Amino acid sequence: MLAKKINTLLDFWAALLLLLGGTPLFANRKDLYCMIDHTSVGTVQWENFKIQHKHDVQHAPDEQNEQDEQGKLIELEDGQDGLDRLEAPWMFDTYDVWYRDPCQVVHNLLVCADIKDEMDFMPYQEFNGANEQRCWENFMSGDWAWNDAIIHGDPFMVGATLVPIILGSDKTTVSVVTGFLMGNVHNTTHCAHHDAVVLIAFLAMPKSTREHASTQSRIADYKEQALLSCIMHNWCPECLAHQEDLDQELAMKELDLQLLWVVYGIDGDVTPFTSMFPCVDIHKMLLLDILHQLIKGGFKDHLVDWVERYLIQTHGKSAAEKVLDEIDKSCQHFKQWTSNNSKGLMKVYIAAIEGFVPMDVIHTFHMFLKFCYFVFGCTNGLCSSITKSKHIKAIKRPYQHTNHFQALGQMLLINQRLDKLAAPCVDFQDHGMLMGTCLNMHDLVIELNTPWLIDTLCHFLQLQLYHDDDHDLEDVPLDKCPLYDGPVHVYNSACSMFYAPSDMSGIHGMHHEYICSCPEWRNMGPCYDCVYVVTDPHVEGMLGLDVTHVLCFFSFNYLGTDYPCAIIHWFDHVGDVLDADTGMWIFHVHNPENIAIIHIDTIYCTAQLIPIYVAHHIDPGSVKPHESYDKYQTFYVNKFADHHAFKIAS
Repeated sequence: MLAKKINTLLDFWAALLLLLGGTPLFANRKDLYCMIDHTSVGTVQWENFKIQHKHDVQHAPDEQNEQDEQGKLIELEDGQDGLDRLEAPWMFDTYDVWYRDPCQVVHNLLVCADIKDEMDFMPYQEFNGANEQRCWENFMSGDWAWNDAIIHGDPFMVGATLVPIILGSDKTTVSVVTGFLMGNVHNTTHCAHHDAVVLIAFLAMPKSTREHASTQSRIADYKEQALLSCIMHNWCPECLAHQEDLDQELAMKELDLQLLWVVYGIDGDVTPFTSMFPCVDIHKMLLLDILHQLIKGGFKDHLVDWVERYLIQTHGKSAAEKVLDEIDKSCQHFKQWTSNNSKGLMKVYIAAIEGFVPMDVIHTFHMFLKFCYFVFGCTNGLCSSITKSKHIKAIKRPYQHTNHFQALGQMLLINQRLDKLAAPCVDFQDHGMLMGTCLNMHDLVIELNTPWLIDTLCHFLQLQLYHDDDHDLEDVPLDKCPLYDGPVHVYNSACSMFYAPSDMSGIHGMHHEYICSCPEWRNMGPCYDCVYVVTDPHVEGMLGLDVTHVLCFFSFNYLGTDYPCAIIHWFDHVGDVLDADTGMWIFHVHNPENIAIIHIDTIYCTAQLIPIYVAHHIDPGSVKPHESYDKYQTFYVNKFADHHAFKIAS
């Protein structure tokens, strides 16, 4: 947030406190920053050292003495390839490397109360009791953790736990960012970006000239894997199978350096940085680059381009551009094919192109998306998209709030303050603070513009108190139902915890997510999520579920019992089977006043609805996100939203 806006908010807060007879907590933004910086809980401090290439140029005496006193200058030797590279400008500069103590960072994660119930402290193997099939889920359920945790004959290791560290890095405008994940933390926590992916270093990125550009390594996803594993481009970093015979695994044997490079793509002069690490084989530890190889490669570079070529061939260049503009309007809330946007576009693309392409094309996209969820054995596993998402949160957004001049220090300070703010929030919640807004039922009636809401609450209480009664709720007179019109606590979000059907590993497959019901979301209008509600627990799949639109979360106490509730708007099923072409369920709005109050225990998880654009004569570009449930009448339930939705709505 801009400093000027922070000062304005603090002024408003101070005026309100003075009106109520209180004392302002902060004089201005600097006072607020000072309080955050002195918070004792939170992050590990950032440290730095300087790095410089070692060459024949002599340092001036004063400069040399200064570097010796600092003791923080590391010199890198020239390469052994016989090339004269001392003319490259980057070799004469000194670079800052910022880092945090990895041991202290790991310690903080291990004692973090927020994720203590989402970690495994010992490896395990789990099997399906029905067919004795091995179930794979979290990192500690794999063979690597199982085998490496067994330390024979070492009495000092009795009672110790294995803490695997999973490294990831990404290039930024100012440096190469390195972070890690702790293998003990559940994959669902990693995928939820629950502060379990931690930054530990900002590595220097030397700037070179075009003349010497070949002396630099370009850090990208596959290229970085090639760099780390010391192989040649276009070779596999994980196995020795030849690219022309992938089924034949080659046996390891001693080879001369020339043959090793030409035939196997391995540079024998370069040693992977993990060569001295215990229990680490870089060629076995590299993960698949799912984001780029499957989503961007298969979907964007092939299928989406195929649609564009079809439209141009069918309608001509000019008419095809107009059609593509209409498709883009349906995907208007995604800016580009990068990171989370690329995955988001992939999940809504079928509804966007329906009506513009033959149904065989729709079937192709349908099958490809099914393949994306079936092809990987560990559906909630680790992949490069996790570190990409951390990159957006910890690098891109902080960079946008700097003045772009020597931005690295400003970004470090922003991240440090965010960490220090996050830690007290967890502590406050553990002590019962940060509760919801307190209103009464009449205030809620006015805010939601639902005059019949108190009557609906009476029916809800009748059902909760007399749920064993065989009488139909509609047959019970309103004056016979319990009446409540007292205070209520209103919440802008709720946390849903449920068993993820995409994981088959018992209690370790529990997943949690936040459901929003917020009247104002980032100055972009309200945000009211849709959810799956269990209406028949004895029926599996969508026939036992309904889809609703959450209008409000609230809780109240009646006769000593707390009732956490949600005010929802029902959608109606269209048919009892999936749509044959898109493979998705269809719901529609039948009665705009079909509003009910339900207990939040009946909510399963969030649901994503996509308007059936082809069934409406509405310009998608004229509809804001929060208006879509009012403007459109029929929707697809997007089973391609994530792995959980794919299992629930299939």
